[in-house]
Amino acid sequence: MQRLFFLLLVGLLAACSTDGQVPPSSSSNQAPSLRILSPSNGASISGSGTRAEVSVSDDKAVTRLTRQVNGGSEQDVDIQPTQSGNIIFWIPLVSGSNTAVIRVYDAEGLSASATLNLQVGGSGSGGSGGGGSGGGSFGTDYGDYTLPSGPTYYVGPGGNNTNDGSRERPWATLSFAVQKLKPGDVLRVLPGSYNETVQVNVSGTSNQRITIASETRWGAKLNAQGNLFGIDVRGSYVDIVGFEVANATNSGIISWAPYNRFLFNHVYGIRAQCDSNGGAGVNASQPNASNISILSNLVHDIGDLSAGSCTRIHGIYQGSPKGIIQNNIVYRARGFGITTWQAATAVTISHNLSFANLYGGISVGSGENTLGNKAENFLVANNIVVGNPRGISEENNTGVNRFINNLVWNNTANWVLLTSTQQSSFNEDPRFVDFKADGSGDYRLSNDSPAIDKGTREAAPSFDFMGYPRILGVAPDLGPLEIR
Repeated sequence: MQRLFFLLLVGLLAACSTDGQVPPSSSSNQAPSLRILSPSNGASISGSGTRAEVSVSDDKAVTRLTRQVNGGSEQDVDIQPTQSGNIIFWIPLVSGSNTAVIRVYDAEGLSASATLNLQVGGSGSGGSGGGGSGGGSFGTDYGDYTLPSGPTYYVGPGGNNTNDGSRERPWATLSFAVQKLKPGDVLRVLPGSYNETVQVNVSGTSNQRITIASETRWGAKLNAQGNLFGIDVRGSYVDIVGFEVANATNSGIISWAPYNRFLFNHVYGIRAQCDSNGGAGVNASQPNASNISILSNLVHDIGDLSAGSCTRIHGIYQGSPKGIIQNNIVYRARGFGITTWQAATAVTISHNLSFANLYGGISVGSGENTLGNKAENFLVANNIVVGNPRGISEENNTGVNRFINNLVWNNTANWVLLTSTQQSSFNEDPRFVDFKADGSGDYRLSNDSPAIDKGTREAAPSFDFMGYPRILGVAPDLGPLEIR
């Protein structure tokens, strides 16, 4: 009787356990939790993708996060194991409707997922077409990059230089406004056209830089009207951010002093002459003005292309030591897309795209006013160089440099090195979404691109051309636009 009662009790408990209930796991480990903080489900997105933020937690640790977009493969996002916290990453999107599935895993393989439905109204990142002002649909913000919050003044259309420089009562011209700036100040220039050339003589300090920025990326359009320079920086510790600059006759933006930074600008239509002065879109030519950073700029149509190549006119020119040239898109310059000369040494050139220039894509060299330096100890890495007479080269007075993890494709001569060798580089089609040599294409990497996750982490910038996080996969992508 006792045995029968026991069997009946076991059967009753088993029946109850199947009545909409899941038997308790024999493991004490709990599945991780996942909550999407942004963007909201059903949101409309502009551009080639969106920044996403999720909240995750696990009783032990979340060790893996993936994204799966539009039914494609599950792609890992580079994370550090965490028991609880927020994770920010990038989701690449296409025009139209998109579905993104986000998954998290713990060390025992338990997982949780969430789904986002997003709508993209326009095309992705495109260049500029046919030598015009261009810009495509790159977007009008700075991604995750934020302008400093120091004392802030404004210039805007309809302003007056007798005003106080507030947003409500802005100044009228940059030339007037920059004279008022002190270390730590921020000058925001509201969208509009400004027909002037600007000389910046004030300096910041190493911990209180001066920032001169377009309120929206490329919204403040500076027409140099045939003057030598668009923005002429004579002071130090100055950041020039987000301007559209055109119609100078030597250089769009130039620095004569050390420790300046040029970020997110669009420079084109520079009518430099093929003479001893030459010119460039962005120019850091002063030999003793070291530590210049040139980041995430779009530079194109530099010089009279119909006159053929000229080795005095370039997209980006670095003539001083210890510069940083990263995340730039450069095309259609009469000389090199990116070049160094004079006293340049120990320069980092990485994550750039240089194509369709009349002499070459990227060159490392020194000569003339060298201050006793030679072009050595360079790091040239993670670049994509396509469709130039010379791909990546060393010129004149060079020493030992490192050329690693670059992709060169369809250049007449992919490599012309004098004193160095290249390692771990690629000679194959980068497979852009829509490559066009005139700058009107879409220069994001396709999902099957050989350039995805193939970069070195050494000296990688924290953001890409769009201002979004640089490393989103197991390694950085080659070129200026991070996809995974």
